[in-house]
Amino acid sequence: MSKAAAPTVAFTEPLTSPPRVHHPGTLAELLEVAGTRKRIVEAWGVSARTYDTRKRSPGTCTVDELQRLARVLSVAEDELFAVVRAQAVAGGGNEAAA
Repeated sequence: MSKAAAPTVAFTEPLTSPPRVHHPGTLAELLEVAGTRKRIVEAWGVSARTYDTRKRSPGTCTVDELQRLARVLSVAEDELFAVVRAQAVAGGGNEAAA
């Protein structure tokens, strides 16, 4: 029986020409390609400390935080939830996620 592929989030860098599409498989990878820490923290509405914690342990994200982050980054909410859920189940996040 083959193992199912890990979920990813399709993310397009809007300011590159031509736009580059990334398929990060972790929240940390998505945040790395999404922009600067300062810019994401401000748009997401979390503290820098919370950003660092969520990046390191995505299973600690609240549903509201994930919904806001999906809107900020213009990514599909269900894809973002799937990535974080897979990380939490695999041990990439300390607590259960969304």
